[in-house]
Amino acid sequence: MVGKIFTLTLVFLVYRVGAFVPTQSTVSHRLNTGLKAQAGRRNVLARGVATSFGILSTTLFDPLVQPVQAASVPSGKAPGFSLPNSRGEGTTSLEELLQTGKWTVLYFYPGAFTSGCTLEARNFNRDIADFKKLNTQIVGVSVDSVQKNGEFCEAEGLNFFMLSDQGGTVSKAYGSALSIPGFGTFSNRQTYLISPKGEIKYVFTDVESRVARHSTEVLEKLKEVQG
Repeated sequence: MVGKIFTLTLVFLVYRVGAFVPTQSTVSHRLNTGLKAQAGRRNVLARGVATSFGILSTTLFDPLVQPVQAASVPSGKAPGFSLPNSRGEGTTSLEELLQTGKWTVLYFYPGAFTSGCTLEARNFNRDIADFKKLNTQIVGVSVDSVQKNGEFCEAEGLNFFMLSDQGGTVSKAYGSALSIPGFGTFSNRQTYLISPKGEIKYVFTDVESRVARHSTEVLEKLKEVQG
């Protein structure tokens, strides 16, 4: 128990001194939102600590942070969903995504505005033209609120949208949920390639250690599974 308390304290201190260094866009975002950002600062801090657990769970925190479902990654038909989107246009369902006739890169991430999630989103956005050439759309999923995801997309100038899975129901269905004691359920960093027919063709589960090159690897795998 003493060891666990020490570990929790260490993670909190690491976060406070900058383990999750905010990007330039994050700083601008917080300055521009003024009192609203100040009022939500405590919640951002708690979310940052929780995100740190999700990122490090596969190495240091296995006894504390566990997948919500034992049978984690689904195969075959992708689980259906309908979630609020960051564009403020109501909900977006898997069925609607499939109706476009496109492949879908459905990627789950722990929290908007953290450094790893910002890098991942930026790289997907950088390569968006290459994804379009492969008839593919990008959609992100996290447990963040619609407002926070919308602000994240706006701050980063993203050409794709995010879905808000508050409560983690869809993350659980996709085996991409982490239960963090005292903080609730968060999305683990995993990416699913879904065909226009709604079939899961590939799952990236080891994304955290490969964030910087993840978009490139997704493009390569898409070319492979599309034949």
